Amino acid sequence: MKAWEIGEQTGIDVLRQVERDDPIAGPGEIVVKVTAAGLNYRDLMMVRGLYGSDHPDNRIPLTDGVGVIETLGDGVEGLAIGDRVAAQNFLPWLDDGGFGFHVFGQDVGITADGWLAEKIKLPASAAIKLPDSISDETAATLAVVACTVWHAMVAFGGAAPGKLVLAQGTGGVSIFALQLAKAIGAEFAITSSSEEKLAKAREMGADYTINYRDTDDWAAALLEATGGRGADVVVDTIGFGEMAQTMAATAVEGRIGTVGALSGTPQDAATFSQGAMLGKNITLKGITSGHRGMFEAALKVVAEHDIEMLIDRSFAFDEAKAAYEHLESGAHMGKVMIRVS
Repeated sequence: MKAWEIGEQTGIDVLRQVERDDPIAGPGEIVVKVTAAGLNYRDLMMVRGLYGSDHPDNRIPLTDGVGVIETLGDGVEGLAIGDRVAAQNFLPWLDDGGFGFHVFGQDVGITADGWLAEKIKLPASAAIKLPDSISDETAATLAVVACTVWHAMVAFGGAAPGKLVLAQGTGGVSIFALQLAKAIGAEFAITSSSEEKLAKAREMGADYTINYRDTDDWAAALLEATGGRGADVVVDTIGFGEMAQTMAATAVEGRIGTVGALSGTPQDAATFSQGAMLGKNITLKGITSGHRGMFEAALKVVAEHDIEMLIDRSFAFDEAKAAYEHLESGAHMGKVMIRVS
């Protein structure tokens, strides 16, 4: 089969296309013929050598993908050849009680081979059969954002009708948070430096849009727009480098699920004082994606509300480097996808 490997992790240029032996399904495993795969920011960090360490240069990248089951290993039940499937990124994390450091040992595209290949081998326990109403484009770009957003916004944040959700930027996480929030009846606020992207967000249902390039104190702008209310739930994609403003934009008794570090790196020192957190009785939680059950819950809402992921651009398999470069440019809104077969 054809596949891409991460190479020496010094940048996009060292990504390489190779020929590999087809994977073989062992007991309890399946082999999936890949249809399409999606990129996340962590995939970009991975090829730069900034996401963990000691990854072999022949690791196949990409955490998100969709495909059709080609072979079944011994003992696999509940799945059939021809089923269209996706999977959560932490393969062993199946439910609320299953998280531990062990899940990082089977993280798709990071510590386990990912979807940027013509075929992928998965444990059958992680494979989720997809309803026909969910398109390949949505399924191929959904796993990481669905698990992450459901965990931060719903399971932890408690988003519901009458609650105001905030997400920063217009990447895949924030746009899916917008779509999911509106589907469950919550209000939504979003920030961006692009008026064009904010206009698109309003078309998609955003109730409050803030241009942080025009308004340095975007937290104050949100408070003014909401009559001093602030956000009940924050899906924080920018991290500790801007946490002071995020805290300021958060309502009393608000919840912040921090999922990314677009303002710097996850090692950045916090920019807020403990007093800001105590004064509003804010709860802050680190969110490391989510488990299979969270993915299934998100998929149910996606199917019931006919949600289609916003695909900024789709690339051919041979154009994988160009897809990474497009993500790196920051010009995208929503997701970047690669068609495999």
